[in-house]
Amino acid sequence: MQTRHFLFLQGLPGPAFRCIARRLETQGHRTSRINFTGGDLADWHFRGTAYRGGTSDFGTWLRHRIGQEQVTDLVLLGDRRPLHRQAIDAAQQSGIDVHVFEEGYLRPNSVTIERWRGGQPWEPPTSLAACQVLAANTVFVEAGIENRFIRRWREAVMYWIWTVLLMPAFPRYRSHRQLSAVNEMLAWLRRYLRRSREYDASGQALADLGNRPFFLFPLQLDGDAQLVYRSPFAAMEQAVSAVFASFASHAPDDLHLLVKRHPFDPDPRRWRRRIGVLAAEAGLSCRVHFVEFADLDALLAQCRGVVTVNSTVGGLALRQGRAVHVLGQALYAMPGLATAGPLAPFWTAPQPVAPDDFAIFAGALWQECLVNAGFHGKDALARLAAEAAQRLGRE
Repeated sequence: MQTRHFLFLQGLPGPAFRCIARRLETQGHRTSRINFTGGDLADWHFRGTAYRGGTSDFGTWLRHRIGQEQVTDLVLLGDRRPLHRQAIDAAQQSGIDVHVFEEGYLRPNSVTIERWRGGQPWEPPTSLAACQVLAANTVFVEAGIENRFIRRWREAVMYWIWTVLLMPAFPRYRSHRQLSAVNEMLAWLRRYLRRSREYDASGQALADLGNRPFFLFPLQLDGDAQLVYRSPFAAMEQAVSAVFASFASHAPDDLHLLVKRHPFDPDPRRWRRRIGVLAAEAGLSCRVHFVEFADLDALLAQCRGVVTVNSTVGGLALRQGRAVHVLGQALYAMPGLATAGPLAPFWTAPQPVAPDDFAIFAGALWQECLVNAGFHGKDALARLAAEAAQRLGRE
């Protein structure tokens, strides 16, 4: 086996990347880490190399390090962070592979690892026929993965505490996130204090909806790369306005629309109030309902279909055979699965999905870029370290 040098950049807050690196080392590979913030430094147990330069200078600095340290692979989370764009450009110029992690394309039991050979983007299948080829002769049994929200929250809080405390050590760092660390923590604190009222309000909204027919519209996070770079919308409010306008003009009068907040949204926009305003402007106050908390599986079982920009909720809906319409770019937006294009016909003629077609699509993703693991749980993380190291170590 050829010994390789894996250089880790930013991942999710928490120990995931560190655990994967330790597993790679047991396989005989070399690993190293670049830290951009105090949170990065703490997650790596105060080891690694600090980068204190500006974003625009990072690519040149990294190319020198790649050559000097004989780096063969970069490992990072998200290909759209400004620092990671610089890193991918450096990888392309150096001809080395990039392993791009994302939270799983198929919820809730997967983590995505795309391998960009020579730094060139991984190309997903674009048809069920292509998926059939990739999934041929593959037998996969998906195990349930328990990811604990409290662990994710705790790891994120500790990451931002260390980031704030050590800001003087990284004076030129600029986060890719829309909210500053302080503002995000304050928003999460407000959400925590209001959770009881939100549970009550969500329960009342579902009671008001009753047994009426409805479509589900899951919100996504402002600033999420899937929204910003893979959709026609710069912000989630633009998508909400477009959906409300279409629903008001084309949906039958007896249909309702249920909007659900993203579970990891700190809610700085105060979506309950904003959805009420936008619904009133569209003349939909009596037909739009909003929930912060609800059993997603139950909603999917009851709804007529799902409208989404490109949320992973779309994959969950397809798994249940529900019709899905995609407003942005999504891996599952292909003939036989989710529909795209004009939204108007979807309200009156949503097309259900054959379970076998979704299984073909899922099988292709498991073969190509998914591991059956998670970031936030003891067992989930142990599976991730083992399966990710095995996938990264392949020639």
